[in-house]
Amino acid sequence: MSKVMQRLLTFIIAIPICVALVWFGKWQNHLLLNIVVIAAAVIAANEMQVLFKQNLSVQPKPFVLFLSFFVSATATLCTTFNYTMEYATFSFVFALSFILIFEIFSKKAGEEQFAASLTRIVTSSFTILYSSFFFTFIQRMTVWHYSREIIIVFLLMVFMCDSVAWLFGVTMGKNNRGLIKVSPNKSVMGFIGGFAGSIAIGIIAHYVFPVFDSISKVILLGFITAFAAILGDLAESVMKRSARIKDSGNIIPGRGGILDSIDSIVFAAPVFYITIQFLFNLS
Repeated sequence: MSKVMQRLLTFIIAIPICVALVWFGKWQNHLLLNIVVIAAAVIAANEMQVLFKQNLSVQPKPFVLFLSFFVSATATLCTTFNYTMEYATFSFVFALSFILIFEIFSKKAGEEQFAASLTRIVTSSFTILYSSFFFTFIQRMTVWHYSREIIIVFLLMVFMCDSVAWLFGVTMGKNNRGLIKVSPNKSVMGFIGGFAGSIAIGIIAHYVFPVFDSISKVILLGFITAFAAILGDLAESVMKRSARIKDSGNIIPGRGGILDSIDSIVFAAPVFYITIQFLFNLS
């Protein structure tokens, strides 16, 4: 099966499953979705450790995976039992502290061993930030009154940004590629398609969901979300190029690893969360 067909099948299957999971799984503030987020965060942390280990020193993988689980699980407990989400932020701070403490009490000794401590601290900290803490902004949305509508719109904005960008790039981007050096196959038409797809979802949401009561605001929301999603995809390209690998894994047919599939979602989640709070004053 060609990579194009694999990508199309993944798109056709994944989007309905995600929408159904959010729409029909609101019990206990989307407990099932939170569990999926925990699993995705841990798998993403594992892939990041593999990626970093290509040319950097890293802390033991079980330790980093546990911290990733700790942050995501704390956010899930907050949403399930209606605790303040500040505890999720506290867990992230604790995770960073544990990373530092690990280096302090590491059994390794000598100047040569400690020379790599800074690298290990940075790689572990970024792994927790990227794979877990950014993800908590999706979990934070689950406690909102219009959580189903908001999360579905967020996911569809990111999915359509990615998919329409790919479609425009394949059909109309042959002669306008190379604008971004880190990802030379990306085209200007692809970027235009990404913004168009995300904004289109916003316009549709305005007419379907009453919570999005301002069309101008939802168009701005779509534009900002698409911009963040595109940056997320490009940021992961930077990391993979630095590690000299093509895909972060091979879990998802036609896509690669979990990181290859959620890079846009992870980067866009906090941006969407902050923007929608500012524009619509949701709670």
